[in-house]
Amino acid sequence: MKFVSFSTKEFVRAGVLLGDGSGENDQVVDLAHPSMRAALRDTKPQMLALIDAGLAGAVVRIGAHGLADDAKLPLSAVTLMAPLPKPRRIFGIAHNYRDALAERGMAPPDAPVLFMKAPRTIIGSGQPVVLPRGIGGVTYEAELAAVIGTHAEKVSKNRALDHVVAYGCFNDISASEMIKADGHFNRGKNFETFGPFGPYLASRDEVKDPHALTVSLKVDGRTLQSGSTRTMLFDVADLVSYLSTLQVLEPGDIIATGTPAGVAALHKPPAWLKPGSTVEVEVEGLGRLHNPIMERSAPHA
Repeated sequence: MKFVSFSTKEFVRAGVLLGDGSGENDQVVDLAHPSMRAALRDTKPQMLALIDAGLAGAVVRIGAHGLADDAKLPLSAVTLMAPLPKPRRIFGIAHNYRDALAERGMAPPDAPVLFMKAPRTIIGSGQPVVLPRGIGGVTYEAELAAVIGTHAEKVSKNRALDHVVAYGCFNDISASEMIKADGHFNRGKNFETFGPFGPYLASRDEVKDPHALTVSLKVDGRTLQSGSTRTMLFDVADLVSYLSTLQVLEPGDIIATGTPAGVAALHKPPAWLKPGSTVEVEVEGLGRLHNPIMERSAPHA
């Protein structure tokens, strides 16, 4: 199933997307509708609450219950938000694609290169990425995101994917020049709106092999990244297992698994993000995440 978070003038809650989020006839099933509450066993119809209660089980119950016609809303009548608007944590992985390492002439790291991204960076598809004034060299990074569904502590690689409940598209927006100047990721990865995520979460059963998905990115229709999760140095199972040895992974954690070759700095000329552009991320089977680029307005005198 494809899960979304959506808003209307009255509420914000979770739903099931019928379609891929781009069609005129797409619909959203409101999981808070009385006709759907039995399938949720009175779980609050918010995405984090669904994950906490067991999203895999909810998929089974909703499938058995059926999607009530009176709970369906036209997609045009709602606003899609990030599917998990308030994740618990976001773990980012750098230097994780063999083609990207080759492009930079870098040796593969011996272990995953980890950084943290703040939950407040998260925005949904269609929402603007806002560039801070005076900050140049901002790049995009198309990524597969894995969402943790059950607590994971020191899990083996062969059991690691059991703890992943869903997958989605992620764009790790990064102020590259600031990262280079600082010598670390903290500031350059954590401006508000620097974490586009969506348009939906595909439950684990919909993704047959997370290690065989195409990953691509366009800016204003021009393809700047095109790769495959086959070329990840550390795959999703590796990452879940490794991170679970550092700390307990919790339901609602996101792992952004790294990006293939083609980041902005390595194009000639560099393809830094600019106000007025639109960036689109696609991960095979996970929809299209698109965001306009804006510059923060100057403060009033």
